[in-house]
Amino acid sequence: MPTKRTALCACGQASITVEGGPQMQGVCHCTDCKRRTGSAFGISSYFLKTRVASTSGETSVYAFHHAARAQDQARHFCPRCGSTLYWTISSLPDLIGVAGGCFADESLPEPTHSITHRKKESWLTLPQTWKVIEE
Repeated sequence: MPTKRTALCACGQASITVEGGPQMQGVCHCTDCKRRTGSAFGISSYFLKTRVASTSGETSVYAFHHAARAQDQARHFCPRCGSTLYWTISSLPDLIGVAGGCFADESLPEPTHSITHRKKESWLTLPQTWKVIEE
């Protein structure tokens, strides 16, 4: 596992470099992640904020309050290609989420969580060893 890894947006204009491995990694099946990625789920890799080595390029921010979870979210995305690159969530103050697919050139460990599992697509099969979080 590399000591540093860099996640890039689709056009390569924006990036975030983190040190070490994720504290938590999972696939999220919530409606927001499906819409954010245009896919059946989002791969969410959470790193300690203190492990962010650098960010580069311009990002725009989509910020909102998630009333059902009583938390604020701020998603940084590339204004040129639209890729969501990283985000912060008020309920996880020490962590920064990075879109796992943006580490396309560097492998990540296998996810360990299925988040908002109740909204998982019926055709999707996941390893039984993963922790399931229904909500």
